[in-house]
Amino acid sequence: MKNEYANILKYAMQMEQEGAAFFRSNAERFQDPTTKDLFLKLAKVEESHYDYIKGRLDKYEQGEVVTDIEPPAFALEESKIFDERAKSEHLDTTLLESDTPDMTILRMAYLIEKDFAEFYEEAAEYVDDESLKDLFIQLSDWEKGHESLFKKEYRRLLKEYMNLPWGG
Repeated sequence: MKNEYANILKYAMQMEQEGAAFFRSNAERFQDPTTKDLFLKLAKVEESHYDYIKGRLDKYEQGEVVTDIEPPAFALEESKIFDERAKSEHLDTTLLESDTPDMTILRMAYLIEKDFAEFYEEAAEYVDDESLKDLFIQLSDWEKGHESLFKKEYRRLLKEYMNLPWGG
């Protein structure tokens, strides 16, 4: 079982790397600098998740109990990153004023985060090790925060788009 649990952590690390790559590469598709910056910051958060999981994996493979599942500093500030940035940069108006807000990218971001959260929830249900269970629950909660952010923004833009006259 120990090797199987390590493989779950390794897969989680791969997912975080892929998520970071998605956010970094798609940041370039946005014309609006605020949205671009938002995606670049989230890429860094996902990279931090990778490092966090890697640290837990290293401890686990060395036979140590993974007890330090308290969120590191980056996790405590994640929700603030987006809220503060939205307020300081007037995210609501800048996204609305951009020529072509890319709802497809926002929807993909929402679905990626939703998949991550579900993966971690399923992993928590699968493992018997209580410290790993707690770790996966924490990771799921982090991803749910990202999911909520993108889902909210996607729905807002969709509503705005649906109210535009034909031909934008």
